[in-house]
Amino acid sequence: MSQVATVADWAPPVGVSFFTRAASILRSTWVMVVVDNPLSWKFGFRGRNEQDDIEGPFYVFGAPSRQIDEGKAVLACKEYLEKYGPFLFVFEVKDAKGEPVPNATLDWWQADCDGTYYFASWTLRGKVTTNAQGRVEVLSVRPGDYGAPLLGKRSGHIHLTISGTKGKHHNMTTQAYVCPGNKTAHMLEDLANYARGPRPGNMATCWSIPAANGGERYWELPELPADDTETAGSVDWWNAKLKERGIDREVLAVGRREFKLSLV
Repeated sequence: MSQVATVADWAPPVGVSFFTRAASILRSTWVMVVVDNPLSWKFGFRGRNEQDDIEGPFYVFGAPSRQIDEGKAVLACKEYLEKYGPFLFVFEVKDAKGEPVPNATLDWWQADCDGTYYFASWTLRGKVTTNAQGRVEVLSVRPGDYGAPLLGKRSGHIHLTISGTKGKHHNMTTQAYVCPGNKTAHMLEDLANYARGPRPGNMATCWSIPAANGGERYWELPELPADDTETAGSVDWWNAKLKERGIDREVLAVGRREFKLSLV
């Protein structure tokens, strides 16, 4: 397995070439004008999978692998984990029959907690591959809301393109939203609703871990249930890696989401 990120050098801030940025801008212009056009959604060219979502204008092709172990990756560098606090995402990829999709590739990009995207480096961008159970655990930071007063706002979200088995699964472009208190009402005024209908089903279900946040719930999220020992075990694993890496923070919250790829 090709690995770019390692436990010794999490999510290194590698620069993006000028050519890649320029070509990505041209590609994104095409996507916004044609692929994400509201008419594409209206007439059924997009949205055949209920989890489909817009790609948006901020994709940069060629992101590196952020894998550090089977089904595990780190998207945020040490500086961002210390500044914003670690947020663990646990995603599962299945097919339309509910069967896990191993070795699916998730191409991931997001804003930081302040709503800022990065284009000169691969900050908060990268790829991860699912394990044999179709599962990934990704350590990152919470994606923040962003927007402009006259244009509207976007609710905090993670962008994903998910590729399953070639010839068996349709690729999917989607988003995973992170809302305060897991309240989908936060998404009702999302700017993207003008292109396609609201996507409340694309919200990740998140839990806070008060012990990592001075005893307080993080971002109004409910506390991780005491009987969810599987997720607690994942949090413990990542907290041990954070300590090993010299990062004096623990996982603040966990977000879970299941994606279903359509069969060809």
